[in-house]
Amino acid sequence: MALPANQRGAGGAARTTTGERLSALAKTAQFYWWAGHMIVLIFGTLYYVRRPFGWKNANWYYGKAYLGALASYAIVIYKTYGPPQLNLAFVQRLLVDENVEYLLLAGYWYSCRPIFVTLLPFVVFSLFHVITYTRSSLIPMFFPEVTAEVQRARQGEALLSAPARVSKFMGDWSSKYYSPALRQVGVWEVAVIGVWVVLGAVTFQTPLLAPLAYFQFLRMRYALSAPTRAAFRNVRVLLDRLLTPPTASANVPGVVADSYIKARDFLVRMGSMITDPTAGQQQQQQR
Repeated sequence: MALPANQRGAGGAARTTTGERLSALAKTAQFYWWAGHMIVLIFGTLYYVRRPFGWKNANWYYGKAYLGALASYAIVIYKTYGPPQLNLAFVQRLLVDENVEYLLLAGYWYSCRPIFVTLLPFVVFSLFHVITYTRSSLIPMFFPEVTAEVQRARQGEALLSAPARVSKFMGDWSSKYYSPALRQVGVWEVAVIGVWVVLGAVTFQTPLLAPLAYFQFLRMRYALSAPTRAAFRNVRVLLDRLLTPPTASANVPGVVADSYIKARDFLVRMGSMITDPTAGQQQQQQR
């Protein structure tokens, strides 16, 4: 969910009119990247608000939200790597980029029948992207002195105008909640979406391919993302406490605890092989 590398604020814009600044901003790729995230945020929120009241209308919002995600991720990938290149090195660079991973995931979810839990991470990501771009580019476009005003206020040298107070609040709120939100999204991706797509496939509520496609995404995230690995550890700690002795309730059947332990140990071995491919070879040699 990285920001475009060349995003810039609107410092020094006081010499031009608001219309000129808006026209210049609308010609940048970052503006359309922000617009894509606005679409995700607006339509994703409407989907979760409308979903309890009817499938048809809610599904329309769901699809539009994923179109916004596809547009925003495609823009940031193009700005980072340029036009596609038909060579192995280019493909390898794409495969280890989290924006590419989320682009492919968004494309897959868009092509499937709506799955209620999948959109939430994209909405959370878009919320922080919208806040960041609004604070760094849109507010200074209309009020060019805001950035300098906030900087002076942080040093105790000035009172804040209303736009500056809004900008400062957005920056402080984002700084405070960004990391916790990413941690919670990681847990949601692992514990909620992962379980949902498996149960949905077993009950024929979601495509049978969904678990395979999603766990491929999780495999890549586990290999490349420390927050995702931390999410797996957090989920494991919680389940250990709930399902294994001595902290598990006496009401937990032994077969449930045994099945969980076997599944957990299998996933731990798989995780070790993902992060350290030589681990699997060493295990085979020890047998």
